[in-house]
Amino acid sequence: MAGLVTGVMAIGALAGRFVMGRIIGSSGFKRVLLTGIVLYIVTTGLYFAAHTLPLLLLVRFVNGVTVGCIGTATGTIVAYVVPQAQRGLGISYFSMSTALALAFGPFMGIVLLERVSYETIFLFCLLLGGGSLFVALALPATGGKQKSGSRTVPLYVLKKYIDYRVVPFSLATLVVALSWGNLQAFISFYAREMDLSTAASLFFVVYAAVLLITRPITGRILDQRGENVIIYPALVLMAGGLAVLAQAGSSWSILFSAVLMACGFGNFQSTAQAVAISLVPPRRFGQATSTFYVFFDLGVGLGPYLFGFIVPLAGYSGLYLASAVTTLAAIPLYALLHGRKR
Repeated sequence: MAGLVTGVMAIGALAGRFVMGRIIGSSGFKRVLLTGIVLYIVTTGLYFAAHTLPLLLLVRFVNGVTVGCIGTATGTIVAYVVPQAQRGLGISYFSMSTALALAFGPFMGIVLLERVSYETIFLFCLLLGGGSLFVALALPATGGKQKSGSRTVPLYVLKKYIDYRVVPFSLATLVVALSWGNLQAFISFYAREMDLSTAASLFFVVYAAVLLITRPITGRILDQRGENVIIYPALVLMAGGLAVLAQAGSSWSILFSAVLMACGFGNFQSTAQAVAISLVPPRRFGQATSTFYVFFDLGVGLGPYLFGFIVPLAGYSGLYLASAVTTLAAIPLYALLHGRKR
């Protein structure tokens, strides 16, 4: 149930991203972004009323939908404004913001949980949502709305929401995201079991620091030499980081795992987003971003639920070892679906 509660927000984000490709095309970037942030604030406030498990699951799902809307809108905006020749570097810089949020969010959550109540943490998230709205209102009007003369496609046509050209590559991304979802969902429980909670909170700080150093480098390499030079080593490093975490017995081993995960998954994520955009013409950026994140969020959401059944049988160590094997399995899958064609 803990895995389900954790993962259902990512499933909600999946649902939000699925429809965003079409809505962005008809409504424009800034309107979608502002609407998503307002709804995020409203649904975050509903956590204060979620006193039963079914209601909590519902609130987290809807809250995830709004996060998916926001993420797709911002990702599509960046794809439009970054020059094609520097798209790898530009998206690496942008995706660093998401990576830092995914690092410092759990860090602040673990630190706050030792000192304040869950209600205070929800209030903190509300304040962050308000700050995001303030920043978004200050942004200049952004394009993206399709011209009225564009050919109308019926709502039930799937290509209105996703782009088929991005699906094979996104399938490999889904497998990788399963392992990342497991790490996010269970590392605090794993560390508490070993009495290493401080190391678990620092895990995300180290992860963020390494990302700040490596992302600009891998962005330039992507522009100059293509994605395979980054993705193959990144998946090997990610599998190594999960294997180290599975055998962790000290704070240093957990922090070393964070370094490997940042070099591995952290750089895979930004590279993968840039690759997804490169597979389509500019007019389909919204659908390409939606497609990529639909599969990504599906993996992050399903991972904790599916792999959570391993915990009663083999413990958290067994869960992370299984995640390492899953990541290695993504390498030949990536080669088959995408890598061999590049």
